[in-house]
Amino acid sequence: MKHSSPSCTPRLFSHLYIEKAVLDHPQTRRIIEKFDRSNIIVIGHYKEVFNRPSQSFATQSGAKKLILARREGKFLHEGSRYSDGFGHRRFFYASSLMGCLYDCDYCYLQGLYPSANTVLFVNLEEAFEQLLPHLSEETLVATSYDTDTLAVEALSGQTSQWLNFASAQPNLHLEIRTKSANFRAIDDHLPNPRVTLAWTLSPQEIVDRYEHGTPSLSHRLKAANEAIRAGWKVRLCIDPVIYTDGFETLYPALIETVFQTVDAEKIEHLTLGSFRMSQSHLRALKKLGRSDVAFYPYDVRSDTATYPEAIERHILETLRPEALRYLPEAKLRTWERLSLEPIS
Repeated sequence: MKHSSPSCTPRLFSHLYIEKAVLDHPQTRRIIEKFDRSNIIVIGHYKEVFNRPSQSFATQSGAKKLILARREGKFLHEGSRYSDGFGHRRFFYASSLMGCLYDCDYCYLQGLYPSANTVLFVNLEEAFEQLLPHLSEETLVATSYDTDTLAVEALSGQTSQWLNFASAQPNLHLEIRTKSANFRAIDDHLPNPRVTLAWTLSPQEIVDRYEHGTPSLSHRLKAANEAIRAGWKVRLCIDPVIYTDGFETLYPALIETVFQTVDAEKIEHLTLGSFRMSQSHLRALKKLGRSDVAFYPYDVRSDTATYPEAIERHILETLRPEALRYLPEAKLRTWERLSLEPIS
């Protein structure tokens, strides 16, 4: 088994597939102007392209196409058992994009979607309408759960739309998680104490091996520092931890690098979490055969594939003391294997 799928620099959006119903939407017109050299193909429904049978995820990852569509039905979904609601009783994730600019070997999207192309739903205003009835009490929305919205901010503008909406909703909390170095795309917004910008971090060797097309570790840390200096709440996430060759040196060195670069007192949390994925998504990853990550002999419990208990305990027992050299216990969040729930 090859170690990983080949690294490649995606050639983005040579083709725009656009639903006829959204041709005149302001967001569509703005995006067409940005990609005036792309081929435009008008379609009836995004599933005609995105859900076609016998697509090659690996081939499409190197030449992604963009599909502009109108979301029908729910934008918001209850937070899943694989994600952290940070104590909020109401926790949703928003699905305004399908697919991700980046191509990480361990990402469940390869098992969730039939295509590596990106679907952008241009009618985000309907997500806000759907959310309003829930905002009579404190509510958390993760805007980047099934994608990386900040990575495509120059294209979509959706993160800015979320920030503008949140500024007028005192019960709305946002988590915007990213691997991008694109903080400058939103640095014209005033910091909102109910919005957390969260950067996912990995050792540079893991970035090179498994996180194709993503910014380097140093660029992510630079962006996180820019956000901190601008007054934003920042969370750092070493999640998922990939237990692979060199784990015992790579990840402790990562924690040291992080806190040599970022002031530990300035961050909201550090999250540690090992690889976890639904069994059905893992089966799909194995069929793709792109990376050794899919073929580790995981344990499966309650349809969740994760490392055997001894390995998971070793990961936490190795990294937790390293993190606590820099952080108080209250700022460290980890994943508890048995409950599959985060603990503080």
